[in-house]
Amino acid sequence: MADEEKKSYPMLPIAHWWTLRKKFKQSIPGVVTEGYLVSVLSMEANSARANVLPYLKMLGIIEADGKTTDRAKQWRDDGRYASVCNEILKEVYPQELLDAVTEATQRDQAESWFAHDTGAGEAAVGRMAVLYLLLLEADASKAPGEKVERVRPERKAVPAPRLVPRPAAPAAASTPASSGLPPVPQLTGININLEIHISSDATPDQIDAIFASMAKHIYKTG
Repeated sequence: MADEEKKSYPMLPIAHWWTLRKKFKQSIPGVVTEGYLVSVLSMEANSARANVLPYLKMLGIIEADGKTTDRAKQWRDDGRYASVCNEILKEVYPQELLDAVTEATQRDQAESWFAHDTGAGEAAVGRMAVLYLLLLEADASKAPGEKVERVRPERKAVPAPRLVPRPAAPAAASTPASSGLPPVPQLTGININLEIHISSDATPDQIDAIFASMAKHIYKTG
């Protein structure tokens, strides 16, 4: 546990925290030097010396001579990341703070505690609080650009609906309007059979007269 009389706490920028961890995952260096930090973090040597190296030592990631520790190896492991954060919290921060600020969402409370305990300025207090809350959250998936796989629910195959053919529509009967002609009444056919007996001695004039009379009465002609 950290000495409660100590009035300074790690202020490692969060961007540097994630960038260094990602680099350590690729290849962990034997020694972290100013030149290493300048190359990895794209910063000036003076800034690396003042704003990064001291805090990596306070967090137990490197030793006083810059050599990486066993904690650095565990820190880059996603499966051990949470336990490393928990170890740092217990070593670096007083129990009073651990009891007062227990959730990563309590930024106002964390800043208030650091301001009261250290008397530091607003910017420094903010950096202390942000790093503390990061350790408290202990979630490796929050790294920038980290891809979190989401399990999608399995889709059940839905059978295609069976298509039932519709019965063919009956052909429309022709109507008078379609031909433009007046309707023709449907009449029942009548068959008339006539038997005519003509005397063998009838003259041609008499036969013509008989048929003319039949035409007049049957067809109403003449």
